[in-house]
Formats: sequence, C-alpha cells, structure tokens
Amino acid sequence: MPRQVTIVLALGLLVAGCGGDPRPAPGAATATPAPSVTLPDTPSPSSPSPSGTAAVTPGAAGRGSGVDDLDGDGRADLVVVAEASDGRRHRAVVHGSARGLDPGSRTVLPPEPACAPRLPANGWGADLDGDGFTDVLGIQSDEDGPKLCVFWGPGGLTDGTPATLVTWPVKSSQAGGSVVPGDFDGDGFADLAASARPEGGLSDTELVVLSGPFGRDGTPARWTVQPSPSGKEFWQLTADRIDGRHATGLIVYEPGDDNQSAGWLLHATRGGPAKEGRRLNGGLSAAFGDFDGDGARDVAVGDSGSRNNEPGYETEPPSVDLTLTVYYGDGRTATHKGTAGPAVAGDFDGDGRDDLAFGGGGPYERHRPVRVYRGGPEGLRAGAELGGVREGRPYAAGDFDGDGDDEFVLSLGRDRAEYVVTDGKRELSRFTVTPG
Repeated sequence: MPRQVTIVLALGLLVAGCGGDPRPAPGAATATPAPSVTLPDTPSPSSPSPSGTAAVTPGAAGRGSGVDDLDGDGRADLVVVAEASDGRRHRAVVHGSARGLDPGSRTVLPPEPACAPRLPANGWGADLDGDGFTDVLGIQSDEDGPKLCVFWGPGGLTDGTPATLVTWPVKSSQAGGSVVPGDFDGDGFADLAASARPEGGLSDTELVVLSGPFGRDGTPARWTVQPSPSGKEFWQLTADRIDGRHATGLIVYEPGDDNQSAGWLLHATRGGPAKEGRRLNGGLSAAFGDFDGDGARDVAVGDSGSRNNEPGYETEPPSVDLTLTVYYGDGRTATHKGTAGPAVAGDFDGDGRDDLAFGGGGPYERHRPVRVYRGGPEGLRAGAELGGVREGRPYAAGDFDGDGDDEFVLSLGRDRAEYVVTDGKRELSRFTVTPG
C-alpha cells in the first residue's frame, strides 16, 4: 500500500505577518515553486474540515523519498543515541535497507559535536532547501545560548560536511529545543516553528515561523512572528509529520514543569499557523494521522507519563491520567484509558489508515504497557497490548524497508541505546548501537 495520502484540516485563523516581507533566500537551491494548497484565509475555528482540499506539491524533485530519507535511497533512516563503554553518549544515523533498519550501515558522530542532531521526538529531518532530500536539524550550543543548525542532504551527517547555522532574522532570543519542522503554509516547502523570547522579555511568549525554502547559507525565504495563542510561555511544540502531501498543523503547549499541561492546536493557513486555536486535553504526548481514512487530519493527545513529583503534584486529574484523547477532522472526539507514554503514528498494516503506538510510561517514572491502536472507518480501535518487549517506549515510525507501509521503533531502557523494530504484531529486529 502507498504511504498515507492525507488532506489538511483547514481550520483556524489567518496569521497576520509580523516579520519580514517575502523575499528570495540568498544562496537558495534552484527549485520549482510549488503551487499553494487550498487553505483558508480566515476560517472559523468551528468550521468543519473541507473534503476536497488540494494536495500539496513538493518543491524541486530530488532522488530522495522525502520522509526522513537522508541518503536518498528511497527508505527512511533514523537518528538514534549510541552509548559508549565509558558512558559517553553519541548521536548516530542508522540507515534503512531492504531488510529494514541496518545497524551495520550507520554513521556515528563524536560525542557533543558542534551541531548535535535532534532526536525523533523533536523532528530531526526536513527538506529545508527544497531539493528533494532530507536535511538534518541540530542544536549548537555556545556562550550566547543554543542556536539552530542544519546538515544538508544528500549526505548531511554521512559525508563530514560542517553544519550551517540557521539565520535568525528577528529581534528575539535564538530558538533552543522548542523548534519543530512542518509545512505550516501548505506551499510544499518545509518551514520551522520555534518559541522565542521577545527582546527585553523574561519568557518565550512568541511563535516565530521561518518559512522555506531556505538558502544553503541558512536564510529562510520569509518569516512571521505571532504571540502565543494562550498568552502564556511556550513549554514545547509538536507538529504534524511532513510527507509532501498535506499542510501541517502545530500544537503549542502551555508551561508544565512535568505536569501534563494542555496544548493549543493551530491549523495551517496560507499565512502559516493560525493565530487562534483549539485548546486540547492535557497531555504532553501527541501524534497526528488520518486514523479513520476520511482524508482529514486527526490528532491524538495523551498522558506522557511524566510527573512533577513535588508534594501535591504527583498525580493528574482523572480526565488526563492514563488517558488518550483523539480529535477527529469531522469534529468527533474519542477517549481511551489505561496507559501513558510517548505516541507515534504510522500505517503499520498498509490498509491506508494510520495506526498509533502509545505507552511505555515516562523515562523516569513507572513503566506502562505499550498498546497499538489500529485505524479503521470509525477511527482508532481500543489498543491491544504489545507483548514481548520489556521497558520499551515508542520512539519513531517510518518505512525503513521501502515496502510502502510503516514500521515503528521502541527504545529500551533509560539510555535509549537499544532498539526494537516491530510492525505492531511481532518483533522484526533488535539492535544496539555502539560507537565502534
């Protein structure tokens, strides 16, 4: 079956551009401009999702498959953590193959490289320059604070080319960990959304969107700045997965300090993420997909398992504790109870509807069972517990063997250096990544 073909949920309000006007990006790769997806200028937050939104056409077509395909062989790759015998932690890229993820085909970076590649929960890859190949996002730390950096594909991390700093064109603090890739305006080019602290401010209360295509000097084509939809500090961001076929929504989380805080769902518009959004149930885990196969984007929000552990804050309300809430594109909601942990979505059985792996508990909290919720005409069905994997937590999903459907990966233990690949029914492979 082909990868999921999905259509954007066209809700929310148009973002008023607060930053620079559109302009060519210096040094940008030559790319065929993509026609804009049909997105609303000023949709009502209560409007239903359209049933016939045009599909996004990506930018210039390269040889890569587009989704997390660093080496351009048509199969997804994965950034993981490798643990050395002396306890030092490295980043590594494990490449896909006809047999799935191949730990023998990997690139291990020195510990604490100048630009440390991001891990899957943060969104590690996107085609920022529009050449058809995945680029690798990273964070570079220096005396002025963390800065965004990028390894350009094809090759990226694997050919030893130094990373490029992303140009930060606004008068606010540079983005740190709260940055995610997406196509927030539906033009087919990857963008970056980041929290930022306004000049003279004390907390990150602005959303900065750097729009692609980016030049090879790290400069975005344009940018906007908008306030937090809640008026509060950003705690973290989660974005829909880029696959070149739909614009991507964005979740902006309120401050949490390990509590299961609420997020605000901002849908895509022609100007980028909507200014106003829908407040979601509390839960720091989230995954987007088309779980009922109707062509509209859905989002599942769940309890990540983390807890504050301060007196009086060790528990969550019953509406949040061990809860997964699914918001469907047609306005329905559904609730599932019984586990907590990370969530990853993908079409694991190739039926054209996305499935969801959810559970495992927080990294430093009690372990919880991992459940696989299968997509169907009515949406996600009650999840069956995934057996045979102890202490596993959902880590990432992708088509690592190039057969057209997704597999998902669990990380084992706190060091996340051992991984299990599964199709949701059985274990396909298990490997440990070491620097040697």
